[in-house]
Amino acid sequence: MSSQPNPVPAPGASPADPQPAVLDAELADLVAELRARAGDAEAARWAERLESAATRLAEESDALKRRLLTGLSVNHDINNALVGVVGNAQLLGLGPASALPGVKERLEVIARESNRIKLATQRLAELKHALLIEGRSQGRGQES
Repeated sequence: MSSQPNPVPAPGASPADPQPAVLDAELADLVAELRARAGDAEAARWAERLESAATRLAEESDALKRRLLTGLSVNHDINNALVGVVGNAQLLGLGPASALPGVKERLEVIARESNRIKLATQRLAELKHALLIEGRSQGRGQES
């Protein structure tokens, strides 16, 4: 097995989380070790099974990442709707309805909760950005 240092963890990963590039290298080392046992038919079968499982795992991982990125893209739609909600609440606050009992308080709740939604969509955008950067860096690593 190779004794290369672990790379810096991806955003959101803990130092103990193995990185895909590290796992790929470990799998490649295992396959190479199995293949090195030239006359061992059992080792050759295990190498084939290991390569097949690694390929399936990589494909499933890529598909999961694509679905996750698609789901995270909804933050743009949420922000667009939020602009309408906040804008209309502000208009209500400027009009005669704001003098009615309880309206100012309700508008403050709308403003506060809208801010929470905005912060949540910002976190979603940051997560999407981190996933895109991770995907690009892994793609470069595979090309070399």
